[in-house]
Amino acid sequence: MRRPGLLLFLSTAAAAGACGDGGGGISGPPVPRMIPGGGVGDGKISGYMNVFVIDDETDAVVSSAAVRVGESAATTACDQLTDSTGIASFDPQSCPLLVGPVNVTVSATGYAPSTWIGVNGRNLTVGVRSISAPAFGSATVYGTIAGWDALPAPAVNHQTLAIIGASQLPGLGDRENDMAQGKRTVDVDIGGGTIYPFDIDANLCARNALVNDCNWRLITRTGPQAHFGIIVDHDTKGTDDVESDDTFTAIAWALKRNLSFGKGAMASGEVLDIIRDADMQSLAASFASAPSGLDYVGALPTLELGAEGRIAIISPALDSTSLMTRVPKLTGTLADAHYDLIATARDAIDKPQPVTLRWLRGVDISTTVAVSGWLPPPTALTVSSGTYSFTPAAGATLHGAELQTPTGERRWSITIFDGSTSFTLPGLAPDPLPLGSIGYAVSALRIPDVDLTDVVFDGLADRLTDISTDLVTYSR
Repeated sequence: MRRPGLLLFLSTAAAAGACGDGGGGISGPPVPRMIPGGGVGDGKISGYMNVFVIDDETDAVVSSAAVRVGESAATTACDQLTDSTGIASFDPQSCPLLVGPVNVTVSATGYAPSTWIGVNGRNLTVGVRSISAPAFGSATVYGTIAGWDALPAPAVNHQTLAIIGASQLPGLGDRENDMAQGKRTVDVDIGGGTIYPFDIDANLCARNALVNDCNWRLITRTGPQAHFGIIVDHDTKGTDDVESDDTFTAIAWALKRNLSFGKGAMASGEVLDIIRDADMQSLAASFASAPSGLDYVGALPTLELGAEGRIAIISPALDSTSLMTRVPKLTGTLADAHYDLIATARDAIDKPQPVTLRWLRGVDISTTVAVSGWLPPPTALTVSSGTYSFTPAAGATLHGAELQTPTGERRWSITIFDGSTSFTLPGLAPDPLPLGSIGYAVSALRIPDVDLTDVVFDGLADRLTDISTDLVTYSR
């Protein structure tokens, strides 16, 4: 799980006084300890604190990051820069009255600031997310699907398509899962011996009256992975210029496992094997009533492949009107895999907010998978005179917030450890928030049995059960 790429957050703290809320004695300095992936640990703050700053997506240390300890309005807040190892250390001389819980704000050039409210740990590792996506390592793979030409020829006004993809990393917000694919050129026979070059998505196979080509190209991430193909029948309804009436029906799956690629690798000749219908089975789901106002419910089974990542079964979709889909059996090459189910409820299928997501792990697909116990989204989100407020979601473990551009890009991340339902943010130079419209999103997480004074964020991936979010916009 990628820290508050976990959908929005994991960042910061409310304290009274200059740098703390007073009380308690001064203890000796803790041994500096970076917590891989971000986290909190090594006892409550009492005079000393170490703050490591890392890149939220690469885990690389961030030097010369500004670390501010204290409430947003405090005139005696403590400020330091991280050194070449990514650490800023605070002691009674540099930061008097340093007793937890405290607020910590971290900022660095090229990164969205991160604020942790009410955090209490002598060693903190805070992740900040680059405003621009990192230059992830990638590989280029060329291949085909075995038996493509043996599939039934598409009917009139239909075409057979295959969308090729790679299994995803487990973090819900991992930008490495969204590699741009580009285009490739296929030969279209328009009759009379005339061949016309036509561009299609590079990771697509297509078969219709004019073209039959399954020589796909995939830009993929590095490391262990599996590749898959979703083969669908595309019914154009005879209206090639109107896409709104088109339908897509999954007719087969293809798969290749135990792959791994290094940065810059080029591989050719990969063949995906079609999964026989006899090796598929039905998966049924049922949905309990969603929180008030969330009228659309749906779910995706995810094929969990361990170190190779996960594959979402996106077609046929599961929702309140279609309660059954087809998935590969967990036999043969998939004998070591298992299924999770990620369910979502929202106002409408085309309205991303408010939303709640429920994660059921290790589901038994031989029986109907029941989705219940939804976590309601936070409500009453308001922004007034620099104060951000919300009503928390009942049953949440913690809440976080994110300030976003109109296109959804993060510009400030806030994680709330102490149950606060309103906060202000310190002034930073340069101002990380652009003028104009700003999105204020608040998320609730449910993570059973977590201790927020001793936590490794990357270790929460298999314990997270729910995320819910709502968003409002304001102008500045």
